[in-house]
Amino acid sequence: MGFRRKFEFGLAWRTAVLIAAIMLVAWAAATPGVRAGLIVSALVAIAALASLWNFIRRTNFIVSRFVESVRFEDYSQRFSDPSGGGFDVLGETLDNALKALQSRHTVESAEGRYLAAIVDDAPSALLTLDTNGRVEMLNKAARQLFARQPMHNVRDLDGLGAELATAIRLPPGTRKITRLMLDGVPQKAIFASAQVARLDQPVTVLSILPVQSELGALEVAAQADLVRVLTHEIMNSLTPVTSLARSGADMVAAAAKGKADLADAKAATETVARRAEGILRFVESYREFANTPDVHRRPFKAKSWGEEILQLALTHAPDRKIDVRLVIEPKTMSLNADPELLAQALLNLLRNALRATIEVPEPIVTLTFAREPNGRCRIEVRDNGPGIPEDRREDIFLPFYTTHKGGSGVGLSFARQVALAHGGSICALEAPEGGANIRMVI
Repeated sequence: MGFRRKFEFGLAWRTAVLIAAIMLVAWAAATPGVRAGLIVSALVAIAALASLWNFIRRTNFIVSRFVESVRFEDYSQRFSDPSGGGFDVLGETLDNALKALQSRHTVESAEGRYLAAIVDDAPSALLTLDTNGRVEMLNKAARQLFARQPMHNVRDLDGLGAELATAIRLPPGTRKITRLMLDGVPQKAIFASAQVARLDQPVTVLSILPVQSELGALEVAAQADLVRVLTHEIMNSLTPVTSLARSGADMVAAAAKGKADLADAKAATETVARRAEGILRFVESYREFANTPDVHRRPFKAKSWGEEILQLALTHAPDRKIDVRLVIEPKTMSLNADPELLAQALLNLLRNALRATIEVPEPIVTLTFAREPNGRCRIEVRDNGPGIPEDRREDIFLPFYTTHKGGSGVGLSFARQVALAHGGSICALEAPEGGANIRMVI
């Protein structure tokens, strides 16, 4: 505002002087005998015009310098001018604007370097794929992963295997475990894609994280756990079978010599047959367990469905007085899941809770449904029984692992399969009531 007033004042008096000088020249030219006055008035007019021209040109020059400084990001320029005429105010304003731009540029540059460092040091190999099929490797992980086969075009990605080539052509937002060929060796990797805009053009960002070694270690650990459990179960069944088979063979040999009754040998053989049938059933159950359940999602109300599940679970404890609680938050909550699979899993969990409270004077079993902040559904089955020791909370989800006499060890493993099939998770915690809390998030 100060510059505007001073500029307008300077422009006004220079214009007024120029007009007055022009009028004086016109008067002198029309009046005979005042040649000297004509010359003086003409010189005054020329001086007034030059002053006005320099005044306007100076403003344009300062503004032009400022624009060039911004254009070339030259923040060393200064526009302060103590000569007055409003240019001191203009110079100070432009200096402050340039300092603000410099400060913003410094912050944005630092933020850009920070984001570039994050991208460059990201553990996943990041690539971009534009609409013309051009591929650009964005970070060190990508350059290291594809050091021997650089990626420049989408056709280069096709050389990494059919599975990855198919995944790349899936819609943006895809996330899956795929397989790629590196140095002629297939490797599993986590693949994800997203779409961003670059200069108003859509660009697909591809993330590839090889996890073959990590998955291999997990598979070995899972196989070791399965072997441990299966060995335990099979040995428990085979030990008496072997002993009885040997005893039966000895009895048959003694009976052949007339020294023993075949009735004892028959009883031993029948026992062996029953135990062998038990081992066969165990193997059959393992084969059924190995089949991943198919999920058929549909929406349904949690309240009515939960009440039905609790009634079914209580039929396994008809002679006991049990405080069964159903907690739903919010009360109108709906689930989007496979009701049959989920019902089978929760019935197994509820039966375990009922079994765990069999010696508790006032048993409490709680079934809870709650909505997580991310929109997922949290399902909990809690009891006030003895609980699960912390060192066993991982083992209980292993197939055929059980701590209950007569238990199959399949219920919790099946519940874990159902949770994973829904894209969720399951874990064992300590319940507020003091017992076990099996939490499933789907």
